[in-house]
Amino acid sequence: MELDDPGKEETEEDGPGRLAERLRWLYLFAFWSQFKPSEPFLVDYLIEEKGIGSEEVYQDVLDLFVYSRLPFLILVGFCAEMESCGYRAILVLGAASGVLTVLLTRFGVQMCLQQAAQFTVSAAFASRVAVPSLAFTLCLPSQFQEAIHTVKAVMLFSNCCASALGELLRDGDWVPLKVLFDLSALGQVLSLMCAACLPVPRASVATPTASAISNTLEEHLLPRSPTAARCSPKSACEVFKALVQDVWLSLWLRRVMWWTAWALAMNPIHGLTLTYWQSMVRSKHILKDHNGYLSACMYLAASVLTLGAGGAWALQGSTSPLVLSSVFLAAYLLLGLSGADTRQLTVYGWIMLYQCLFEVTTAVATFQVGAEVTRATAASHSKARAQKFDSCRGARG
Repeated sequence: MELDDPGKEETEEDGPGRLAERLRWLYLFAFWSQFKPSEPFLVDYLIEEKGIGSEEVYQDVLDLFVYSRLPFLILVGFCAEMESCGYRAILVLGAASGVLTVLLTRFGVQMCLQQAAQFTVSAAFASRVAVPSLAFTLCLPSQFQEAIHTVKAVMLFSNCCASALGELLRDGDWVPLKVLFDLSALGQVLSLMCAACLPVPRASVATPTASAISNTLEEHLLPRSPTAARCSPKSACEVFKALVQDVWLSLWLRRVMWWTAWALAMNPIHGLTLTYWQSMVRSKHILKDHNGYLSACMYLAASVLTLGAGGAWALQGSTSPLVLSSVFLAAYLLLGLSGADTRQLTVYGWIMLYQCLFEVTTAVATFQVGAEVTRATAASHSKARAQKFDSCRGARG
C-alpha cells in the first residue's frame, strides 16, 4: 500500500473554488510588493533630483545591487530551512526591507544612504523567492501550475499598473518625481500588512485519513523511545548540512537539473538587463524617454502570456526543448537589443520581447521544478514509511 504525504490528500475543501480563497492574501501581497510607480524612473531621479553623476549611479550605486543579490539569496535559502523562521517570516522581513528601500531612496541625501538602499532592495528581491514556495504549501499538486502562473501574473500586472500610473503622472507634470516614491512607499507598507496576514502553510494541516495512517504506523507499529517526541532544535550547522544535502539530491532530478542550468545561464543576464536597461536607453541618446509606458506594456504582455500559459498542458513536460529553445531565443533577442538603433520603438520592442520570454519561462520552470520535487519527496516519504512498516512487521513475526 502506498502512503500519501500528510496534508496533501484531496478533500472537499480542496476543490478549484477553494484555491483562490486560500491564496487571496498571497495574491494581495504579490500585487502590492511590486507596486512601485517610481521604479522606471530610478536613474532619472538619482541624477536629476539627488544630483548624483551618471557614472556614479552606474558604478557606485547600482553595482552594489548586482553584487549583493547572490549573498541574500543564499541567506534566504538558509533561513527558510530554520524552524524558527519559515516562508511567512521571510516575506514579512522582505516587505519591511522594501519599505526601508523606498524611504532611503526618497529621503536619503548622502551617497552612503543611496548605496545602503541597494542592499535593502537586494534583501527584498531575494525574499520574493518564498512567494512560489508558499504557494506550493497552500495547494495540491494538481493545482500547482494554476497557482504558480496566477501568482506570477499578479506580480507582473502590478508592475504594469505601477508603471502606467508613474508615466501618466510624470508626463502630465502633475507631480514631481519624489511623489512617485511616496506612492511606492505606500505600496510597500500595504505589502507589509498583507505579509502579516498570510495564511499558515497547508503542509502543517493533516487530513483525517492521513492522520489515521500516521497514527497507525507511528503509535502502534513503530517502536518509539521515550525521547522520540522531544525534538531538539537544529543548530545552524545542521540546517546548513541539510540544505546542502537537499540541493544535491534535488539536482539529480532530471527537470531540476535542466532548469538549474537554465537559471544559471539566464538569471544573471536578466538581472543585469533589468538593472541597466534605463542607462542603455540613455546611452542611445534617447533623453525624452517613456520608460513608464514601456514597463507597463512589457509587464502587461508578460502577465497575459503567463496567465494564459497556466492551463497549457504542453508546458507540463518537454523540459529540455523548452530550456534549449528559450536560451537560444533569449540570446537572439539580446543581440537584437544591443544592435538596435536610436529609435525608441525599436529599442523598447526588443526589451519587451525579451522580458515576456523570460517571465513566461520562469513561471514554467518554477512549476515544473516544484512539482517534480514534491513528487520525489512524496515518493521517498511513502517508501521510507513502507520500509519501516515491513521491518517492524518482520521483527514482530
